[in-house]
Amino acid sequence: MNMFVSSAAVAAAAPAAAIASGSQPQLTDNEAILARVEQIVDLLRTRYVREGWKIDEDQAALTLEYFRRRVHGPAFKDEDEDTAAYYEGPLEFFRSHGQSLDWAHDGNPVGMICGLAKHSKRANEATDAGLLALEEEIFREFELAHANHDEINRLDNICRDELIRLRAEEGLLADDDHCKRVTQMTEFKDYNRLVNLARPHWDRVDAIIVEMESINAQTAAGRRAKVSVLLHCIMPHEWLKTDDKAEWEIKKARDLLFELVGGEPSEKLREQFAAAPGTMVT
Repeated sequence: MNMFVSSAAVAAAAPAAAIASGSQPQLTDNEAILARVEQIVDLLRTRYVREGWKIDEDQAALTLEYFRRRVHGPAFKDEDEDTAAYYEGPLEFFRSHGQSLDWAHDGNPVGMICGLAKHSKRANEATDAGLLALEEEIFREFELAHANHDEINRLDNICRDELIRLRAEEGLLADDDHCKRVTQMTEFKDYNRLVNLARPHWDRVDAIIVEMESINAQTAAGRRAKVSVLLHCIMPHEWLKTDDKAEWEIKKARDLLFELVGGEPSEKLREQFAAAPGTMVT
């Protein structure tokens, strides 16, 4: 194996590749690569990364051995041996330790710069801006879907009561006729009309839920949006009761959800359920 590339950095490195596309291919500078890899290993061994951090010494040793062989020998007997050693050592080490193959190979910092930006506060807020917009939309659709909720329930009860009366008076043998007679009622027709009016809004609510599920929240605000939609649009109405009226199991599950949200948005959710049921806090 004469070169190695970072598939994760291909998109980020595209501008740099375009700049270099008109130049002649450069020979791999194995000594420079080794120097950068040794620096990476040394920094990961000796510098603070986070609490509990410890470099994988076995993987580090395999990685250093690979690059030192490319500089000092002995040479790999063939391409297959080279490739196997590369996958066992450098590829796994760089993947598991979050390092840039582009930087190690040719000193290209594009992947590192863009990779850090990807996990920045600004990038996270940009990702969650989509969740917040979807949250706002789903509550609009949810309200429209419920616009005739009480009337739909009233008409449904009338039709059900009529069907029950017919069955009681005429028996179940004529049930097909009973159902046909109920469907001819003005109340049943009004019921169907209102249900059909609500259906597009319910379909959009379902679509937004699926879309929100596909987005990983990056901030407390984004997590709050997902939890708020879960409670108001997915879970049974009992989950919207205030803390003093909610079942013990529901309150404990909600508390855990709020804890996972974190930050100020978590406190807003707690205040919501400590105050009035069903109040949407954004």
